[in-house]
Amino acid sequence: GNNITISGMSFSPATKTVAKGTVVKWVNNGGSTHTATSNDGTTFDSGDINAGGSYSYTANTPGTFQYHCTIHGLSMAGTLVVNP
Repeated sequence: GNNITISGMSFSPATKTVAKGTVVKWVNNGGSTHTATSNDGTTFDSGDINAGGSYSYTANTPGTFQYHCTIHGLSMAGTLVVNP
């Protein structure tokens, strides 16, 4: 599917490639709150995703987007690739 799992201190898969228009869903299977926030701070920002919660983003802009958890910093990071 187009899910990215949050577990422990990581996003899985670390790099996700999707087609433009795809709905990408981050699912928090961990025990603490996380975010999925693009490094540019504007493309997407989930806000807090509590344990058991999720966040969906429609990937309408092609490009490569680095993202991270604002709570845990850049060591908890991933990449979303959106193909045209």
